[in-house]
Amino acid sequence: MLRSKLAICISLSLLPALQNVYASSAITTLDKTTVTATRTEKATLATSHAINVLDATDIERKLSGSIFESLDLIPNASGDGGPFANGYKFNIRGFSDAEDVMVTLDGAVQTFEKYRMGSVFLDAELYRSVSIKRGPSTVLHGGGALGGLVQFELKNANDFLRDNQTIGAKVTLGHHSNNNQQNASVFAYAKPIEELDLLFAYIDRNSDDFKLSNDTTLDNSAVKSNSWLAKASYKLNDNQALSFNASQSQDAQRAEFNTTDTGAWGTVYRDVIQKTFNLEFTQHNSTNPWVDLSVKLGQSQSHVTESDADPALADFIGLESDYQYNLNTLDISNTSRFLHHALTYGLQYTNQERIGNKTAFPCLKLNRATYQCEQYGESATTAQMSSQPAGEQNRFALYIQDEFQWRAFTLTAGIRYEKYHSTPTTELLATLASNTYGEVKQDHVVPAASINYQASDNLNFFYTYQEGFRAPLIDELYDRYNGRLPNFNLAIETSQSHEVGATASFDDLLINSDSLRARIVYFDTAVDDEILSQTSPISNPAPAPRYSNLGSNDRHGYEFELSYANRFMYSNIVYSEVAGNDHNNEPLWQLPADTLVFDTGLLFSEASIGMTFKHLQNRQVKAFNMHTGQSEVTQHDGYSLINVYANWQINQQINLKLALDNLLDSQYQLVAGTGGAIGNYGVGRNAKVQISYQF
Repeated sequence: MLRSKLAICISLSLLPALQNVYASSAITTLDKTTVTATRTEKATLATSHAINVLDATDIERKLSGSIFESLDLIPNASGDGGPFANGYKFNIRGFSDAEDVMVTLDGAVQTFEKYRMGSVFLDAELYRSVSIKRGPSTVLHGGGALGGLVQFELKNANDFLRDNQTIGAKVTLGHHSNNNQQNASVFAYAKPIEELDLLFAYIDRNSDDFKLSNDTTLDNSAVKSNSWLAKASYKLNDNQALSFNASQSQDAQRAEFNTTDTGAWGTVYRDVIQKTFNLEFTQHNSTNPWVDLSVKLGQSQSHVTESDADPALADFIGLESDYQYNLNTLDISNTSRFLHHALTYGLQYTNQERIGNKTAFPCLKLNRATYQCEQYGESATTAQMSSQPAGEQNRFALYIQDEFQWRAFTLTAGIRYEKYHSTPTTELLATLASNTYGEVKQDHVVPAASINYQASDNLNFFYTYQEGFRAPLIDELYDRYNGRLPNFNLAIETSQSHEVGATASFDDLLINSDSLRARIVYFDTAVDDEILSQTSPISNPAPAPRYSNLGSNDRHGYEFELSYANRFMYSNIVYSEVAGNDHNNEPLWQLPADTLVFDTGLLFSEASIGMTFKHLQNRQVKAFNMHTGQSEVTQHDGYSLINVYANWQINQQINLKLALDNLLDSQYQLVAGTGGAIGNYGVGRNAKVQISYQF
């Protein structure tokens, strides 16, 4: 059924082109270049990987503060959880845990994991581009990218400065009807001298609770956030440049403890702060092919504080619970070009500090039946949380990749060596036996290889083999919740992935200067030594460790993209499906539904209008039934959504954007952020408007 709709959409996407007879210079959504995902500048269709790039226009089209609402045109890439603002996580090819999808911000690794929360919080209006690579990206980027890689680039002054302009500003005001959201932003930028670019931005969002598609209100879903960015770039000479940026997002309010799934868990007062700092040095000289150097220093800090919990959560939260992820990153990369080779090599170092502290009155008498404390001590104490163990993990890696061009073939092969050193805190060690040594040292080597064949000016074929891996997390190694023992013997989780695909590029196909681009990919990914959480007191009674390497799974799927554009219109079609089984030969219930997206629009001299049709097929899921206490297979009903949008550049200074999400106010439910079951209802009809003034 869904594939029949795909055929209809392909036919419809080409019909408007037959009406146009004028020359044009058309750019499709697949005519983007990527640097971050490949470390050398390439057109996305020229790579042997499934890579998509969203630019600022794509991100801002939906007038959303969340990047997860801008992923429709990327197959097998979506957001799980929501619609709470801090409840989304990336899902790429069915991998949705933060440890399986690597996220970076201007090169700094972003990792945050907290029970029943999302992981990415910075306002989407600050992004100049987002590069998303589906499938492992281990040789160039490291462990933790089993599902894929998401790389954010922040805006800079050159994104705003007009020709011959040295200083300026852009102010925007917006409103969303569904939750009565008021949002405002200001971007101030300058180029006081030819070598120096400066940018400062501030964004504020404030709203009521969301009205859902089932005509109910989602309590405690109000948006109260602000983000800022400061960025400076200095050109040292014709070949060298230095840049620095600092960014922060904050959301402080009473919120649901569980932001990723359905069900009332109770509320807490939660303060979320995420900061990132980046310093980068680049050297590039077109006359010296041996040096194309990048040196990046990055730091990211994710800090969540919870307090004033509802009675049902009071014992779990205590007076205050404090969760922190602090990461320091060094990334040195160089590309040397000689003969028909592009040799990319480098080293990476990451230091991750994880903190989980709880301040509470000690429980002197616990009711084991209700897990409620019946008698407390008189003096509050601060201690590490057994369910969010603290510790430190250092990662060091060396890699090399050679890209060799011979006639119509491009052969790419690489290898990476990475080692980990994980250490618990002295407080945790003090709780263990005196002869226990808690440090864990691990290393791993992974290869990758691909072949790209340019069969003609229009057709290209490729095959890629990649191995992926991820080391055990600090909480997986040192978890002690409910009296369980740590597991210092956890092995590294690994994967093997095969991709085969083809791309097509045609110009002047139906009329002069139009463009047609297409890509189809088949992939198969097998995961071994999968790290599983086993909490059942029957199959895995305490004090046995909670985490083990007992799992494995295999998934495969198809991804199809078709883009057509000319001077007056554009059309995009995206279709994706993924299926798989685990080590028990049961379906991977967390996989997303088969999805079809049709996006089309008309272009005018100073305006554009468009619409997006998105259909998700029914899927079978396994979810826990609170009434029966059992996990049951049920159906997550499919649904269709229609969104429309418009843009009008009134004059050189004033721009007006409009968007209407869920035009028909269709009822639908999201994918839950934990286990991929059925999540909250999605947001109902939402009309958005934004006006900006730039001078």
